[in-house]
Amino acid sequence: MLGEKQENSLGASLPEHLLVGCLGADAGAKKVFESKATAGFKTTAWTIIQFGRANPNNLMRKLFLLLFCGLLGQQLTAQTMPEISTTADEVIVTGSRLPKRVAESAQRVTVIDSAAVARSSDLSQLLNEQAGIVINGAYSNPGKDRSIFLRNGANQYTLILVDGQPLVDPSSLGGAVDLRLLDLEGIERIEILRGARSLLYGSDAVAGVINLITKKNTGTKSPTLHLRAAGQSYNTLETGATVSGGLEKLDYRASISYFDTDGISEAEEPASQTGEFGKDGATRFGAGLSLNYRPNENLSIRPALRVASFDGDYDDGSFQDGSNTYTNELINPSLAVDYTKDKWTYAGRYNLAASERIFTSAFGEFVGKGQAHQGELFAVLDPNNGGSLTFGAQLRNEILILDSPDMDDPTATTISPYAQYSLVTKGGFLLDAGARFNNHSEFGGQLNWSLGAGMQTTDSWSTRLNVGSAFLSPTLDQLAGPFGANPDLKPQVSTSAELSTQLVDPAGKYSIAITGFQRNIKDVVTFDFAAGYQNQGELLDTGVEVEGAVAIGKAFRLDGNLTYVQGKLTSSDGNGGTVESKDFPRRPQTSGALGLTFQPRSPFMARISSVFIGARPDVFFDANFTQMNVDLDAYTLVNAYAEYKFLKQRNLTAFAELRNLTDANFVEVTGFSTQGTTIRVGVKVVL
Repeated sequence: MLGEKQENSLGASLPEHLLVGCLGADAGAKKVFESKATAGFKTTAWTIIQFGRANPNNLMRKLFLLLFCGLLGQQLTAQTMPEISTTADEVIVTGSRLPKRVAESAQRVTVIDSAAVARSSDLSQLLNEQAGIVINGAYSNPGKDRSIFLRNGANQYTLILVDGQPLVDPSSLGGAVDLRLLDLEGIERIEILRGARSLLYGSDAVAGVINLITKKNTGTKSPTLHLRAAGQSYNTLETGATVSGGLEKLDYRASISYFDTDGISEAEEPASQTGEFGKDGATRFGAGLSLNYRPNENLSIRPALRVASFDGDYDDGSFQDGSNTYTNELINPSLAVDYTKDKWTYAGRYNLAASERIFTSAFGEFVGKGQAHQGELFAVLDPNNGGSLTFGAQLRNEILILDSPDMDDPTATTISPYAQYSLVTKGGFLLDAGARFNNHSEFGGQLNWSLGAGMQTTDSWSTRLNVGSAFLSPTLDQLAGPFGANPDLKPQVSTSAELSTQLVDPAGKYSIAITGFQRNIKDVVTFDFAAGYQNQGELLDTGVEVEGAVAIGKAFRLDGNLTYVQGKLTSSDGNGGTVESKDFPRRPQTSGALGLTFQPRSPFMARISSVFIGARPDVFFDANFTQMNVDLDAYTLVNAYAEYKFLKQRNLTAFAELRNLTDANFVEVTGFSTQGTTIRVGVKVVL
């Protein structure tokens, strides 16, 4: 299966020290990691980073450049450079409460490995290359908003996780987190689980979940420092630093990142325009700290804190210049506790996502604040006979902070007990089954279920079938916000089915997977200026995905994917009847990606890739607020990347990237600009 089994061009398994998907998840997972880990990294320097944000445009830029240049001059040849890879016996954590090998999962999980993450600079563009995923806005102005369309699902149907814990934003229209807040600094790998996934993850996991898994300390006690700096077109600077290490019972990791760009004009200049539109710049700052305290071999306590901010300019609309600003800040503390004894694992989770968004325009200032608390307690009985039982309960509390003397702050609480049974037999049969009951403070009770079965027929061939249901709670804005609120809204409930078969060469020479899927969402929430928010739609999506990879000789690897999905929305016509539509703005029926990687024995590697987005409709409003319907042409973007590792221990990497190599002229959103050929060059070093 593409992405689930990554080996080098010679077919030999790469080192297994990056089993980060399970490190720290529980004591048993740590033992798995330690049994496979390579030697710890050596280091010659430990730099403590202090930073300030009073004037980020100057202070952060100088700080990172000084830090990078100063440490670069030290004795780099004395260091050990860790290889970036995954293994043929890959371990995943998404879709279950205990880490398991890909071959033992009844659910099909796509893994974006550490090598792909390391050579990428933009999360949206990386996700845009995956089967079934289209990120609208990924190649527009760097500061423009992004929307995830997973198998034709709207943005709010995909749940973003960080180390298995959800990121939601009650202050946004759909409750989805702003992708512009998230960067790849400190991210080890990404796991994608498609289909109805509310069993473990609750509301919003209708089309699937995307789990960003952070790097963990790989066993070394001496501090290890990762530094990165790059310059791009449009006067763009990106920098990042991560330090990790450990004491006798404590591991730590801290990271910081900074991105600043002058950008391009967000709005496209119409042919009749005489003056030049101004550029719309953006700045993103992120920092994270995670600890893993192990007072004994049974207990693991892992607090973490992530903060992020995004500031950008935006225009008035399609083909309309403007001088508007947007700010979004996220504070995300979390805590994970695991205790393993004999056949039992007991665990607790807590996660807070607190966000504040400020829009400033000619209409004044709009402030949106929200908080989402989620706590969870669960236990896993794993008697090591192939079967395991997980049961637990989640509590999610959401608050929309209106700061209005005339309105109370809307809140909603969901309490959800659940249970899941998993089975792996010696004959290769796989089973996952579970149920979840959601008691929402506003709409009452709602039941979800999930069933997955698989068969590992041979070492190479396997088949999986997954069916289940998921739900999306009405947002607080829809239930009690200032515009069109409806307190009687019901949750949107989906039922989905997915059948996949895959053939994977044990030596890593080839892989191919074919997946057919169908998803039906009932009580789709629509908005009408007269009636407000209403449950009056039903969405049916049907499609197929093909993914594959093949090694060509000893140095080349070809991989790609192709997705076709067709949707049908049935909704009220306002007169007691129904109307059907198969057109979805900015969502193509056909999309795909293709890449060729060249990696010989030398420390050089190069990759050329392309992304295809098919034709799709769009709708926009002109300066007079008149609705306009248009058709957008299909387009193909070609990107190229190359890197070379220097010094004796290969711990200094220089890289270069060209995006939109052919300078294609294309449109993602009508009336908004897209990037032409973009150049990015930089260096990375491990100390």
